[in-house]
Amino acid sequence: MIKQALAGIHVIEVASYIPGPACTQILAGMGARVTKVERPGGDAMRAMEPLDASGESPQFVALNRGKQSVTLDLKSEGGAAALRDLAGAADVLVDGFRPGVLDRLGVGAAALRALNPRLIYCAISGFGAAPGDSLMAGHDLNFVARSGFLAMTTAAGEPAVPGAQLADMASGLVAATAILAALQARERTGEGAFLDVPMDAAARWLMAPWHAVAQAGIAVSAEAGHILSGNLACYRIYRTSDGRHLAVAALERHFWDRFCAAINRPDLSPRHDNTDQAALIAEVAAVIAGRPLAIWRELFAGVDACVTPVLTVAEAAETGEARVELPVR
Repeated sequence: MIKQALAGIHVIEVASYIPGPACTQILAGMGARVTKVERPGGDAMRAMEPLDASGESPQFVALNRGKQSVTLDLKSEGGAAALRDLAGAADVLVDGFRPGVLDRLGVGAAALRALNPRLIYCAISGFGAAPGDSLMAGHDLNFVARSGFLAMTTAAGEPAVPGAQLADMASGLVAATAILAALQARERTGEGAFLDVPMDAAARWLMAPWHAVAQAGIAVSAEAGHILSGNLACYRIYRTSDGRHLAVAALERHFWDRFCAAINRPDLSPRHDNTDQAALIAEVAAVIAGRPLAIWRELFAGVDACVTPVLTVAEAAETGEARVELPVR
């Protein structure tokens, strides 16, 4: 089974906050054994609010459950020696520091891979190891800003802070994917690898389709009228009578026809490609605003039209297993 695909693989995590732990949590979900190396005082995310009744951060728990945690002061010779011992027998090491930090402590990629040539050393940093911006500081918001994502995500005409840490989580996913590929390559070559995963590049990967549009000389903005920006009646968010919202993604004509039938407005079906989308949006909005979300949710439960409620975080957590792992079976 896929959940045991990495059984026997030992991963060392020398990282904090979200990207590195998200990466290793994915690997743990596939059966890898993960040893989390924490500095004295622990991963700062342990104390990141909001905290639960026991004083723990639920976010930290979600990203680190099932891992073995050890405390090492890597600035001391004893701590560095302990990490060298761990890495000498490990399969993967995930480094979440800025480029050069672990090198200066004698436990960087070159030193550890000299001890263990089969080691896959994955460095997740803001801008990667290449010269240039490599030592710049940055957080999730900076990377999604640089990618163009914020310019395409607006509220009342202004860029809006995303509701999730997109660059952090995307870089964890990209790193896990690279590690899986490196493990497969090692089966053929017997050699480990150095993997450089910039968070900036991971955020840009999220925007790759729109970068391609821009590079083709086509104007790209949240207001440019592209089909996935909410400018079409068939693909936007509508407010319900109780102040909740319904996400309608009936982009294809057959989905739109079913949507119009379900809201008892089959007369709107022929206007799917109508140029006067503003008028069509207003008509649909008036219909959706006439009923509460619970009624629409019940009505569309059996309709194949790409219509879903906009759930709160609490509602979403209740409807699925709240674990940070790939949704594999």
